[in-house]
Amino acid sequence: MRHARAGILTVIAVLVSAAAVSAQEKLKSVYGLSIPDRVGSLVYARTVDFESRTPGLGYALRFGGQPGWLVDVYLYDLGLKTIPADAESEVIRSQLAQARGDVFELGKRGTYADVTDKGDFTVPASGKPRFICSSFGYRRGERVDIEVESYLCLSSWKDKFVKVRMTAPKGTLTRADAASFVQAWIELLR
Repeated sequence: MRHARAGILTVIAVLVSAAAVSAQEKLKSVYGLSIPDRVGSLVYARTVDFESRTPGLGYALRFGGQPGWLVDVYLYDLGLKTIPADAESEVIRSQLAQARGDVFELGKRGTYADVTDKGDFTVPASGKPRFICSSFGYRRGERVDIEVESYLCLSSWKDKFVKVRMTAPKGTLTRADAASFVQAWIELLR
């Protein structure tokens, strides 16, 4: 009888734990930002909570796109009390430089290969930028043999960094796709 009760308690504990994880995976609000089921043409899939384990690292929002696309939007503050609303501020530019450096560092470590800088751009393309962006090409995968294109865009919202990272097999994701998704985020962050 004791073994049966212990087994039942174990099952209940697992179910409660799974329910908590499941509820966390599809958060509908992060830092007061309501997350719709769709942003632009991409579907919101889940949220990863880094903040509760490491304050300052915030949340990653995963979006589904075309097959092979990896699309994440990160909201975080790195413990900074204020983050300028100007995408061209030194704080935002510094954060973009660090994120760019991380991509090249992964190339040095062998996680990526043949990392190439494909240039910078802003969204919107004219007028005052709301996001500053960089694009890359590299190879990744278990054998570092999958050619990809990757876009990294950075801005801020209510004293949080907003970083968009989109990566996909070469030829399936364009700069226009990235700019369109980022433009949809500009509308959401108003």
